[in-house]
Amino acid sequence: MSSKISPADAPAGERFFRALQDLHDPELLRQLDEGITTLTAAVLETGGKGHVTLKIAVAKLGKERQVAVKPTVTRQVPQEEVRQRLVWADEQGRFCENDPAQALLDFDAPKRVKVD
Repeated sequence: MSSKISPADAPAGERFFRALQDLHDPELLRQLDEGITTLTAAVLETGGKGHVTLKIAVAKLGKERQVAVKPTVTRQVPQEEVRQRLVWADEQGRFCENDPAQALLDFDAPKRVKVD
């Protein structure tokens, strides 16, 4: 008896989706649902790109036909870009809005001058 699976006259994807169904893993399906929903929302919001990846590892156990199936769902979701800001760093490594090595000039509102 051959251990190879012969191709069947079935619609494309039927064996793949049947394998997912046979796993009976609601957590896997929940992760896939959440992944595609989160990804789509982030792409629409940021205009960036991302992906959801389903990896299914299959390993033979012993001499029989038993196999271990380990599905893994990963996702890369685009993040909203954080804008760059220019600041100065002082000698202690703190960020400052003004150059700490330069004195500040007083540019407050004009002061009223009395003319006699």
